[in-house]
Amino acid sequence: MFRLEGLPVVIKRILLFAIVVVAAMLQNTDGLLPVIFGARIILLIPVVVCIGMCEGEMSGLVYGLIGGAFWDVCASGIDGFHGFYLAFIGCLSGILVHFIMRNRLLTQYCICTVSAVFYCVFYWFATVYSQVGDMNYSKLLGFYLPGAVITTAFSFIVYFIIRFICSSLKEKEPRINSVR
Repeated sequence: MFRLEGLPVVIKRILLFAIVVVAAMLQNTDGLLPVIFGARIILLIPVVVCIGMCEGEMSGLVYGLIGGAFWDVCASGIDGFHGFYLAFIGCLSGILVHFIMRNRLLTQYCICTVSAVFYCVFYWFATVYSQVGDMNYSKLLGFYLPGAVITTAFSFIVYFIIRFICSSLKEKEPRINSVR
């Protein structure tokens, strides 16, 4: 049977969906986020990592798939790559926090840094290196990797916003056999 969820859980899910949509709009629209030395902030990676850490692997997978679908609509390159990648890191961050790590700011920095660097290197390899066939490392070192560094530097803001939403709108556990 399906159980009806409380109003705080529904509000939390709507807010998280709105954060993913706003992050996708900010990331994919030119001029809304600052460009520092030609490098852009990849905002969806810390959003999905934080949702996966705070809500679990299934929520990280679903919100990663949604955010990746928005990113794939606006991006050129490999179709479905962003949806698959964000769903993978959302699910992986939820699994890591559930079984191995704790939900702390340092954990978020580690997962976000590895995810952003891996995304930038793999996307550069799949789009620039393999298609051009040239040893064009200047685009990797001048555009993609600085974007990963800037993404990691700004990810603490996303962490505190999502952590606040998830902790304040937590579902109350029912009291069974409570003594008054």
